Amino acid sequence: MLPAILIFFALLFESVRGFIITVDAHEDICFHEHVLVSERITISFEVMEGGFKDIGVSIKGPENELLHHSTRESVGSFTFSASKMGVYTLCFDNQLSTLTPKVLMFQFHVIRGLAYYTDPQRRGDDVLEQAVVQLMLNELSAKMTAVKQEQEYMHVRYRGHLDVSDSVHFRIVSWSIFGPSLLLIMTILEVYYLKRFFEVRRVV
Repeated sequence: MLPAILIFFALLFESVRGFIITVDAHEDICFHEHVLVSERITISFEVMEGGFKDIGVSIKGPENELLHHSTRESVGSFTFSASKMGVYTLCFDNQLSTLTPKVLMFQFHVIRGLAYYTDPQRRGDDVLEQAVVQLMLNELSAKMTAVKQEQEYMHVRYRGHLDVSDSVHFRIVSWSIFGPSLLLIMTILEVYYLKRFFEVRRVV
């Protein structure tokens, strides 16, 4: 029973790539996936933190042809079918940033065709012979990944709001201490000045 469960989860997350990464200033990070002809590729990303929340994105095909390129994007989603078999590359670059790293969440999802699971030579294993069942597992995998990424996104948003709340609270407390202290110092100085002003000096 346990091997069957392990095989189920191995197949469930076989073709999903979902990450939260940090891209430092002047850094490029690339991810690669081998794709067969007519398989569908889904790429989505969103910049969570850092600067103006933008980053450079490029998608390249097996022959290094440029499928998509932009220098500044905050959020994006791309879905297309592979026209050639080979390695497809997704790159994020933070070249325009001088100091600020960018934190982003992205998904690199390849939906395999039925031929991948029905042809043992392509598949490279004999774990699952029922292509319809595998297709259902792929759909379930995509939905579970979406839920997981949504939870991670909400966690990052909560952490950002918590940092802002802590910063505002610290400023309020600091000002509540600084304001009365400044008022007290000014009062003491005014009393001292008036006392010196009305002081009568006697010459012996």
